Amino acid sequence: MLKSVLFDIDGTITDTNPIFLDAIVQTHYEMTGQQKNREFFHFSLGIPSPVTLGILDIPQEFRMLYIQRWQEHIKEKMHEVVLFPRIVTVLESLREWGLSMALVTSKVRSEFSFQFDSFGLNHFFQAIICADDASRPKPNPDPLFEACSRLGVKPREAIYVGDSRYDIMAAKAAGIPFLFASWGSIDPNSVLELHPEFYLKEPIEILDVVQKKTQVEIPTQLNYQNM
Repeated sequence: MLKSVLFDIDGTITDTNPIFLDAIVQTHYEMTGQQKNREFFHFSLGIPSPVTLGILDIPQEFRMLYIQRWQEHIKEKMHEVVLFPRIVTVLESLREWGLSMALVTSKVRSEFSFQFDSFGLNHFFQAIICADDASRPKPNPDPLFEACSRLGVKPREAIYVGDSRYDIMAAKAAGIPFLFASWGSIDPNSVLELHPEFYLKEPIEILDVVQKKTQVEIPTQLNYQNM
């Protein structure tokens, strides 16, 4: 029986992926003199920033400054970030239906605070798992296992909503059904080739999946089709 819904953040709840890409394009040019396009950095969406720098082969002595500049550029644009349509309706409905919820993100804890707190959604989640809360980050299953442990549920009693290849890889490794948040995905084909259990075009469809899995009866006042 479904008891919990786990959420990625970037590209799933918040429309942050475009500014993250612009920020790293600018930072990489400043730090290396190399002008790369957005597509070059698609791989960085969904993994921790230190892992990204390892893949880019940034010398160890420059990594702290690189991340600092990257985060500064993100901060400059965070005021432009919006929530995806009706995601608050989804969270309110899931809470009303009695499901527990957790965030499972590849942000490190220091990044999470300035990138998400201002949206005022933290109270919906009984657990918030950042990259530094598990021994191995996504695409490993460890963060999802940690979320389930904190919520007191088995992986088979949860579903995971995410937008990236790393999200679906982690879900499959954990044995958790995956809901593909295509509305925020930068590289949807890389997710589709891994055959997600559910393909969603907009956030409100999360409720359709949950209703089918729980047979929950939608209260009249929360009939999301009319909201």
